[in-house]
Amino acid sequence: MNQQKENMEIKDSNFSKPTRRELITLGAPVLAAGALGTASAEDASKPSSTRAVGDDWPARRKEVERHWLDLMGDFPTEVPDLKPIMKELAVEEGITRYHVSFQSEADDRVTAWLLVPEAAKEKPTAAVLCIHSTTWGSGKDQVIGLSGRRKVDPPREREVGAAYGLELARHGFVTLSIDLVTDGERIEPKRRVMDTRVFYEKHPDWSIVGKNTWDSMRSVDFLQTLDFVDPDQIGVTGWSLGGHSAIFAAAFEPRITACISNGGVLDWYRHAEAWFRTPKPSWKPWEEGVDEPTSSKKLEKRFGFKTNSGPYIYLKNFEKYIKDQDLPIPVDFDDLMSLVAPRPLLVISSEQEFSRHKFYAKCQSTLDVYINWKDAEGLPSPTRARQERLGYQETLDYYFDNYGMKESKIERDFESLGAGDAFSWFSFPGGHAYPGVARRNSFAWFDRWLGRTMV
Repeated sequence: MNQQKENMEIKDSNFSKPTRRELITLGAPVLAAGALGTASAEDASKPSSTRAVGDDWPARRKEVERHWLDLMGDFPTEVPDLKPIMKELAVEEGITRYHVSFQSEADDRVTAWLLVPEAAKEKPTAAVLCIHSTTWGSGKDQVIGLSGRRKVDPPREREVGAAYGLELARHGFVTLSIDLVTDGERIEPKRRVMDTRVFYEKHPDWSIVGKNTWDSMRSVDFLQTLDFVDPDQIGVTGWSLGGHSAIFAAAFEPRITACISNGGVLDWYRHAEAWFRTPKPSWKPWEEGVDEPTSSKKLEKRFGFKTNSGPYIYLKNFEKYIKDQDLPIPVDFDDLMSLVAPRPLLVISSEQEFSRHKFYAKCQSTLDVYINWKDAEGLPSPTRARQERLGYQETLDYYFDNYGMKESKIERDFESLGAGDAFSWFSFPGGHAYPGVARRNSFAWFDRWLGRTMV
């Protein structure tokens, strides 16, 4: 296949600097297991509250964003050309599968699977960025049903729901399922999965969560170059680590239209080593053929194989909150969810996970931001978003024909509604998974907010 064929349907990637970077300048194994444990009561305390809502929220929002960036590390200031490569590999069930890669940093590329339904060739279609859970080397392959936790494992049972990139494509969305750094094709040569030491040698002042978020931003850059993608209708979703990462992506990437997080950790765990491990002077990246494989007996018992993974260092700047357990953490995950507002956010988890993450307390403060939303410069307008989405004309026609209601009245009603219906949650019985009942809820949420269909 020649280079022209490999890059077909990709528009010029040298587009202008996205607005999201202007907004930003205003101011793991544990994740895979759902962080089994409980946080202390002190973890819930923080200096200020997200209950600054309405007209007070924009100022508070800048504080929240800055606190999170202080933990994550700032994003790169240099944005390289994407230099995308796109190779068609298969057509199955009316879905074309491409292997794609594009530049994230000057010396790093994101690898991904792009699934394109036949209908997308007829007109630009909404796209969904799909972020994988913690895997042991399969990364993006698990998300489209090519493998299980490892590349050598068969695809997981459908009831687990790990292949949401494929399921969403079957439903009609273009999907982009990426490899996170240290997994899939992005494991450093002769290194092992989830070993972040090479990353921190390169980026001592950054974090894995910051890097994953940046790669999600670059994924949106890529999706917006595709002729068959509606650039204004891009969603993000994920399960477990992917669900956790999806909220960060939506919080810091304003071009993301809607977000669904399933089974992601939504609480601080000061006892959990992966939040911060202190690098030892003797630490050096594991090297294949030199170092012996290692394994956690706990994970080996659970999964039935030697993982030979890690060490995974999530947030280096979280160190002081590990060392001083009484030190208040300036932000929590309700603050992170509130950064997504007023764009649609659906949080899905098992009942037990909602309990462990103290979700309903976080839900209260997040919902306050959504319900009391007031338009502000530089932030999206939920009223305008409603007017631009599929179904608005039907709303106008119905209420005028049946009640004589004018458009100006409907617009005032929507302004009073704020964004209250754009934040929601759904729980299910059972364990850490993405079962059919949750997936069907996801289809409906993306259909509603990405304007795919009202049928």
